[in-house]
Amino acid sequence: MPTLGFHYFPDDVHYRAADLHVWLPELKALGARWLTLLGSLTRAVPEPFITGCKQADIEPIIHIHTLPANLAALTSVLETYGRWGVRYVVIGHELNMRAQWPAAEWGQPNLIERLIERLTPVWEAQKAAGLEMIFPALRAGGDYWDTAFLEAALAALQRQGRGELIQQLTFAVNLYTEGKPANWGAGGLHAWPTARPYANLPNTQDQRGFHLFDWYNEIITARAGQARPLLCLAGGPRLGEAAQNSENSAKANAAVRHASVTQEILSLVEANRLPTNLLNVNFWLLAAEADSPIAREAWYQPDGTQVPAVTALKQFAQRRAAKNPRAKIFSKTPTGKLFAHYLLLPTFEWGLSEWHWQKALEYVKRHQPTCGFSQEEAAQAERVTLFGNEQSLSLELEQKLQKAGCEVERVLPLAE
Repeated sequence: MPTLGFHYFPDDVHYRAADLHVWLPELKALGARWLTLLGSLTRAVPEPFITGCKQADIEPIIHIHTLPANLAALTSVLETYGRWGVRYVVIGHELNMRAQWPAAEWGQPNLIERLIERLTPVWEAQKAAGLEMIFPALRAGGDYWDTAFLEAALAALQRQGRGELIQQLTFAVNLYTEGKPANWGAGGLHAWPTARPYANLPNTQDQRGFHLFDWYNEIITARAGQARPLLCLAGGPRLGEAAQNSENSAKANAAVRHASVTQEILSLVEANRLPTNLLNVNFWLLAAEADSPIAREAWYQPDGTQVPAVTALKQFAQRRAAKNPRAKIFSKTPTGKLFAHYLLLPTFEWGLSEWHWQKALEYVKRHQPTCGFSQEEAAQAERVTLFGNEQSLSLELEQKLQKAGCEVERVLPLAE
């Protein structure tokens, strides 16, 4: 089962001891086991920050966007990370995008072959430093269609007599939902044979969504004869996809939708419906400074507020900890209950209610309860707030929770 993590700040300056002190407890509460950290070719992420993550059982992924002009400088950085116990250092960023190439190089013939010539010594340096050899993540879709780009790159390796490299590579991916449901594109090209590059065809889905891994697995397995590890740098819903409007109502709706799609992904993880070669799902974006152009996409906003998905993920972490005491993150309350306060939302035959999510938003912000849909989890709380009427959350359920030793109250969401 893939484990979860986050993409840290979108810069390489939040690596002080004070930053670790602030964020490490929160990451542990979120159940994070991975953390993508932006790095550079000129200096390493400080060792104390790396060590602090690893001691907390959080695997750091270093992402250096720039391909090196000087291999000696890269080798020094990689060897340093190797000595510190880092396994994953990704070199390169969305190389199927025109903006990642000098203008004079993008339009020249044999782009893929020239890229392979630049990546091969990088992979050799990674291996020599004791790191995993990693093919960098592509932009889903992109200027050079990503599935065609990946297929061409693997074919080029085989033509050049380097096919054995494919069987040693880990493939970095970004698993953004791109504003779509979490199950978009599930099954890959086999399930959607009419998909075409650069086209938005009716009744057809493609790789531009969370299930990009299904499409890449088909390509990689066909070339390597086996599935290879997929390493997620960032993924999930992005608040910016639906929060372009600065109106408070639009922001609230975006936050509710973000939480809903996050919950869809957590359900896939919990139901063990993700491929075993997918190592992790790292959600975008933990935090950002107020002056960052992507600050609105952060789970932890610069003004100190949190998006509702924070509560959803903490609830998920608590559930997993309860099922696996050896991996337990939270201690029980003095009364022996797992949760102090649980907000129980209703479920319906047709699924989860985004209307209830939206109505619960202000309550969650004000009271910070654990929030979820599980009656079994609610029974493990000292105090339970039923968010709905007796038709959606029955009197029988209320009495059952009281018999389980819960203090129960009911809040009725108001229709506008």
